[in-house]
Amino acid sequence: MSDTIISAIISSAAGLFGVLIGSYIALKNFRKDRSDKYLLAALDSKLKAHQEAYELACYLPSAAHKSENDNSHIQKCEEWYRKNCLYLESEARLAFFSAIRTSANYYLYLSEWKNTGDPKELKMKWSQIVEVKSIIESNVTKPLVLPPVIKKEEYDFKGKIDKDKK
Repeated sequence: MSDTIISAIISSAAGLFGVLIGSYIALKNFRKDRSDKYLLAALDSKLKAHQEAYELACYLPSAAHKSENDNSHIQKCEEWYRKNCLYLESEARLAFFSAIRTSANYYLYLSEWKNTGDPKELKMKWSQIVEVKSIIESNVTKPLVLPPVIKKEEYDFKGKIDKDKK
């Protein structure tokens, strides 16, 4: 009788162990699938944002030569930027913002050039406007890298990461 009980206990333990291992594998696969879906969604958003930024940047050179009062394209770019800037890579984000601001103020740089006659500064500002497209192009091909997951225990009481726990 005791052999039967021991056998039943071992069978039950083996069954429970099998269920636990199966659950662990299923959970791990679920997390990987969810992570893959997140990466695909993030990649899609990133590509869409870079394409839209590129399209808006194509019109910045002509917007730079419009009058101070005709800044509708600049406003469109600024509005888009506020809604989508976090989808852009950091280099593209900075270059696009700089190009928008430079285009908006280009009339000031032109009047300064007319007063000083030195085209150096004007050429530099113009290159910021024109080169933003190539920066966006080069950034869209960068691989998508997600930030590392930080455990709750790694934060100190001020919400900053405790370097010693890493």
